[in-house]
Amino acid sequence: MAAYNAQDYLDTALNSVFAQSFKDYEVVVVDDASSDKTPHILAACQDPRLKVFRNETRSGAAFSRNRAINEASGRYVAILDADDFWAPEKLEEQVGFMEKHPSAAGLGTYVYETDQAGRRNKAVRFPLYPGQIRCSTLFRCSLVHSSVMMRRSFLDEHNIRYNESFSFSHDYELWSRAVFAGNFYLLPRYLTYYRRRPGQISSENSAAQNRHASRVYCSMLQKMGFQPQDEELSAHLRLSGLAIETVDEQEHYRDIMLWCIALYKKNEMNPVFRPYLLANEILLRFLKYCTVNSFGPIKTLRFMTSLHWNLPSLFFPYLQLFQRMSRKIKDV
Repeated sequence: MAAYNAQDYLDTALNSVFAQSFKDYEVVVVDDASSDKTPHILAACQDPRLKVFRNETRSGAAFSRNRAINEASGRYVAILDADDFWAPEKLEEQVGFMEKHPSAAGLGTYVYETDQAGRRNKAVRFPLYPGQIRCSTLFRCSLVHSSVMMRRSFLDEHNIRYNESFSFSHDYELWSRAVFAGNFYLLPRYLTYYRRRPGQISSENSAAQNRHASRVYCSMLQKMGFQPQDEELSAHLRLSGLAIETVDEQEHYRDIMLWCIALYKKNEMNPVFRPYLLANEILLRFLKYCTVNSFGPIKTLRFMTSLHWNLPSLFFPYLQLFQRMSRKIKDV
């Protein structure tokens, strides 16, 4: 755990760890020079499994998380952000999966999003299997940070650490490398609680986050063999739902369709993804693009039929929508 001025949520996060049904663990917290009561909360905790390290000056979340990983000694590394929390059985179920699947490098879970007070308001699902997760990562972050457990041996063998030049999106940047270096799975159980807070991302931070995410997209497209030009990156960002500039998609949807076809054909020449999995992911992503931009059912059906014809793809991935569909809930 990296913690910076986390006094409002730190107790809840730590209590969720100490309440785990699995007991053989250590808790490594790096306090990133907090100026609130975070150091006092950590000092008041008497559990001998807690190890606290403090940065003398604020060094950023990526640096702090790397320091925590380097100080940890366990076979597995589980990540928890200081404002999130876990279900009591999370570690037990993840360790059990990792022990039964020695080829698994990492494992996430389904997630409950919560409000500021920790009340659940959304159940969030993601792809479950390594090939699906790799393809999905081309378009979005498919692993929630606080849900992930990884083998320490995998991290060390592949020299995988957070890129400290990323002040934002450093988790996405890490996944963009890690999921190609090893097999990541998702446990279809809601074992992680991700807290959303008002003002969590300011407009200034949002712009910086988008810039860093754009760097991750560029890197993955280069892995496929692209040297993405501005218009290609713009198309990918719009397809991924991270458009920086405002575009009337009703007028320019053909650009996105052509980009979908270009992605598929580039992968045929330089296979980074399994072709049928990438085709499925492109179709699902383009369907979401049509839905978000309100093209309507008739126009959407026409566009989707054309994309099927041009990939070409005889696959029908739409049943996956039910596996991935998030749903709103409300804690009583």
